[in-house]
Amino acid sequence: MELKDFLGDLVSSLARVDFVASIDLPTEGFTVKGRVYFKDRGFLEVYFNELTQTVAAAWIEGEQRRWGIDRDNLRGWHRHPLENPAEHEEIPAMSIADIVKELAEKWKQSSS
Repeated sequence: MELKDFLGDLVSSLARVDFVASIDLPTEGFTVKGRVYFKDRGFLEVYFNELTQTVAAAWIEGEQRRWGIDRDNLRGWHRHPLENPAEHEEIPAMSIADIVKELAEKWKQSSS
């Protein structure tokens, strides 16, 4: 996936989420590393590298990861579940739209 496509999919997916307050996604070369700030309960740290196809999305609250989905060349696609964020669960490949959708589900789950 190209960086511009990743960013387009990310921003359009985030536009459908009601708990996003602001977005800061600076790019440099073939990468983006930024934050999506929530109205409360932390932010989403986002990283994408077009050359390596590394993807990282981590919900951070109180300086701790609450949940996340990553893809790298070492571990492949994996999830850090809400119940135990230190764990690595192997998962099939996901689009950034699917990652944002799962984030919204976890957000609702943690609110109830």
